[in-house]
Amino acid sequence: MIFDAHGDILTDMYQEKQKGNLNSFKSKHLELYRKGGVTHSIFVNYTDPYKDDDSLFAKIFENAFNELRENKHIFKICLNYNDMLLSVNEKKIGVIIGMEGIMQLEDVNQLRDLYNEGVRHASLTWNEDNKYASGLDNKNTRGLTEKGIEILKEMEELGMLIDLAHLNEKSFQDVINNTSTPLIISHGNTKAICNHLRNYTDEQLLAIKKSNGVIGICGIRSFIAKDNIDQNIENMAKHIDHAVKVMGIDHVGLGFDFCYYLYENVKDNYVEGLKTIADVPNIFTELVKLGYNKNDIEKIKHLNFERVIKEILK
Repeated sequence: MIFDAHGDILTDMYQEKQKGNLNSFKSKHLELYRKGGVTHSIFVNYTDPYKDDDSLFAKIFENAFNELRENKHIFKICLNYNDMLLSVNEKKIGVIIGMEGIMQLEDVNQLRDLYNEGVRHASLTWNEDNKYASGLDNKNTRGLTEKGIEILKEMEELGMLIDLAHLNEKSFQDVINNTSTPLIISHGNTKAICNHLRNYTDEQLLAIKKSNGVIGICGIRSFIAKDNIDQNIENMAKHIDHAVKVMGIDHVGLGFDFCYYLYENVKDNYVEGLKTIADVPNIFTELVKLGYNKNDIEKIKHLNFERVIKEILK
């Protein structure tokens, strides 16, 4: 089993439908997922807060719910840990439905409606300021709002994965201060290895550990290294290794964020050794080189995220 904590597949499904491709996952992704051995993932609804029409949020979800359910021979929508186990027995890709940013979310009532439809994950922003929280485009002048705290409390009550990816430092700390369940960073890397805005300090990593949560180390090239020559699988493994040294082996997983397929004429991820999701086994080869044993690698592959999912998703 391999758990990928972040994929923009729901948005890709919608974009492909607009082009007339009604079975895009099967034609574009399924073979790559099978080659890579990825068995489970959080598939998110990503809408660009600066470019996309607000109505797109609902349209992506409407299409996603329909397409996932129409392809039950490929997908198992996972509402809880038991569903993840069933997906393995049924030889289907286990999908947790999520939201990458909730700018377009109307209120807590709509959150409940989406939960009832099957949504089990949310990050509060995609870098922007919204009525709930501030992302990395805000230089820490504002954090969570009262509405944001209300959303967090409802997510905890319902049993949803709370994702700190894309939050600015103030919002990040506000989430820490206003929650009591394990927290995740679905996709991001370590500032100690690469000082990128979307990467995390050791102090932030320790806050995730304290919550008994997990970070998913990411395959985006600019998160791995500044220089193109260093944007490779070896240096992605160094981010995993650093996170483990800071947090311990029980708090590090994978959140690849393969999203090249959302863009015209982009064929792969531009990370040497990790161009598509078919290349995922290469990361475990690198971890073996760094001295990781089979049990450690299984925790990174899936067990750490499964622990959090088992505790949170009801």
